[in-house]
Amino acid sequence: MAGESTVVGSGAEAQAAVVAKRLDWVDAAKGIGIITVVIAHVWTRGPVRDFIYSFHMPLFFLLSGYMFRPRPMAQFLPRLAQGMAIPYAAFLLSLALFDWGFESLRGNHPIFRDAADALWRLTVGGSELRGPFTIFWFAPCLFFARIIQNFIAGYWPDPRDWRWCAVGLTAFVIGWALGLASDFSPLGLLSMPVAVGLLWVGALWRTVEPDRRLIAVAAMASVAVIVAGATWGPVPLNMKVGDYGVPALSLAGAVALSLALGGIARLADWNPLCALGRMSLVIMYVHVAVIHYAAPYASKPLLLLAALAFPIVLDRLFSKNATSRRLFLGQ
Repeated sequence: MAGESTVVGSGAEAQAAVVAKRLDWVDAAKGIGIITVVIAHVWTRGPVRDFIYSFHMPLFFLLSGYMFRPRPMAQFLPRLAQGMAIPYAAFLLSLALFDWGFESLRGNHPIFRDAADALWRLTVGGSELRGPFTIFWFAPCLFFARIIQNFIAGYWPDPRDWRWCAVGLTAFVIGWALGLASDFSPLGLLSMPVAVGLLWVGALWRTVEPDRRLIAVAAMASVAVIVAGATWGPVPLNMKVGDYGVPALSLAGAVALSLALGGIARLADWNPLCALGRMSLVIMYVHVAVIHYAAPYASKPLLLLAALAFPIVLDRLFSKNATSRRLFLGQ
């Protein structure tokens, strides 16, 4: 029996190590992704920014789909609310109060004209939020897209099911059509159909992982995308306003670049990158505000450093208290 226990224990430890390794590369991919997001928000013009915009937001939806596990809604919704809705509200209200106080001290008008304007924009969110709030479309979009994904997975848990494939492809078409019709996006919902499609592709990604052929194909497609971008100029995507670039091709290129980046992350799951990935929630919410308020006083390289360093410090401070962990880290 002692021998059997040792064998079982070794197997469990090996399995845990595989799971941890898998999570490490996902965290590393998030770390690389969040660095590109910050760079694109510091340098807001030019080919580097356009190249980053050609894949950076689809990457995060794909990784979320990759990590998805269907659960009963009674379990899924409370966990999702804790992990996403509560931090969204906490950061949104905190930043609104900070903007009012900081701009008042500087003798400037706050970003919201008055209480009614603040109530409207903070409630509607999405396309109504700009400046330091510009990234706040992403979380509610992902929140509702994940609910839809979990609902569909309750009927068809395998993303390879032809019915799931039909839903995923239809979601892309609906999202593209909505983006042509309007740029009004309450709570980021304009982008939600495409987000559902990307979550489905992310779940498909997991079913063929690890497959070196997939990484090789993605790498070759990525080279083609980069060469095309260098020749004719990269085509940026702006999911917030429903701009998906060249129909089908731009999103396909974004998926290829994201899969290739995932392959790089497997090779470069360096601890600092993994740590940045685990802190990506706070970095996402805070970095634009740092850039917005510090831009008049700092050079671009200093802005980049501050936009990464300040959220990291906040993340470490939030982690030290149960209440702040719940409010700002979703834990």
